[in-house]
Amino acid sequence: MKFGKMAGFLVKVILISLISGGLAVVFNDARLKPYTFTELNHPQPPQIAEISTSELVKDFVSGNFFFVDARSDMDFAMGHIPGALNIPSWAVGEELAGLVAQIPPQVPVIVYCDGLSCGKSRIVAKKLQEKGLKSISVYVEGIDGWIGAGMDLEAN
Repeated sequence: MKFGKMAGFLVKVILISLISGGLAVVFNDARLKPYTFTELNHPQPPQIAEISTSELVKDFVSGNFFFVDARSDMDFAMGHIPGALNIPSWAVGEELAGLVAQIPPQVPVIVYCDGLSCGKSRIVAKKLQEKGLKSISVYVEGIDGWIGAGMDLEAN
């Protein structure tokens, strides 16, 4: 490769890198909650605890926990843990804020979705953390585990 062609290639690489970096900064600034330098260097969010079916049943019976269903509106209407609040994983903005406002701030929250193959409960749990709720757990076995334990559902 001749020096002229190599220099042209390097100029293009540098130009593409600068444009990419600039776009990254612009898009980060456009986010509702931009990433800070500290968050980028320490990306580990606080751990969200997982609970088992036996713990969930015990917590349900005690009545000292608030349950959040992260599934769709339609799945929620077909059957959910009695007393649960539906916060779909896609909820954002004012809709999310309105739903989160229904959760008593001092009560521990348990988030669930369909079961082991469903990640919606983790998405909603992270959103609840970002909204300032402190005591959040995820029930990874979800509604499948609840039904498997012989527990009843409530339907709308």
